[in-house]
Amino acid sequence: MNERIHQINEQLRELAGQQAEARRLEVRLNDLRAQYEERQARVEETARRFREEQEDVDRLERGGLRAFLMNLTGDKEERLSQERREALAAKCQYDQAMADLDELDRSIHELLHRREQLRTDGVKLEALRREKAELLKQEGGAAGARLAELDRALEQTGNQHREVEEALRAGRQAEVALSAVLNSLDSAEDWGFVDMMGGGLVTTMFKHEHLDDARLGIDRAQQALSRFRTELADVRELEIPQIQIGEFATFADYFFDGLFADWCVQSGIHDAQNGVSDAHMRVLAALRRLETVEGELAQQLRDLTQEREKLLAGC
Repeated sequence: MNERIHQINEQLRELAGQQAEARRLEVRLNDLRAQYEERQARVEETARRFREEQEDVDRLERGGLRAFLMNLTGDKEERLSQERREALAAKCQYDQAMADLDELDRSIHELLHRREQLRTDGVKLEALRREKAELLKQEGGAAGARLAELDRALEQTGNQHREVEEALRAGRQAEVALSAVLNSLDSAEDWGFVDMMGGGLVTTMFKHEHLDDARLGIDRAQQALSRFRTELADVRELEIPQIQIGEFATFADYFFDGLFADWCVQSGIHDAQNGVSDAHMRVLAALRRLETVEGELAQQLRDLTQEREKLLAGC
């Protein structure tokens, strides 16, 4: 095989790799923009709810006829405490939605910047492919034509394999984040049972410490799930049964609506466990399917490479 074909191969690998990455970037950008719109709507919704809940707190604190009547019945402090918890839950929902929106905005700008760096010359790419095909035909006849087919198949399969690997990495990070949240909730539940049996201040403190860990972990899980969803958008064109991990736009609400609304009640922890466990199982199911596809693509790459090596050795 002459030196010119080696040069063309090097240029083709570089240009084809850039073009494949540019296609993946477009898919990711489309999904991130869809997520951004979803989260923007969530920001507006949670902002409205927070304003309403805070107004309820302000009315009780200012006084007035309702507050006066509650004072007479001794219900004011209990009601005020409940309204403050509800306002805090709404504020946390709003803060979470804003944090997600900021993270999505950052990711979109990073991909836009990278896309500008990947502007490729499609005309040059096609010209190189035509030149290589002609040289292979001149040099090898049927063997040359088969080599061209193998190169195209290796390029396509290699790109698909990389996309699945990237989705697997993102999915495994999401699984780890969700497992950490579940562990924290399980520990909180254990201490909660002790607390219900009259454990006292120390057990209450330990329970809330694990709940705080779960609250911090849910931020990481939310971001990891968002990245996994974006990576899954890359593999939709493959022949994979539709993988659904869910929207997760209100994922953190398992914590805010459940635990803040009734912080000391054990059922709140149990509800949060159920929600996170459901998300965890869906991620695991998606990972199992992706691992199967990754293995199939890896085998295809090995088979194509072996055939190409044998054909080249025989030329």
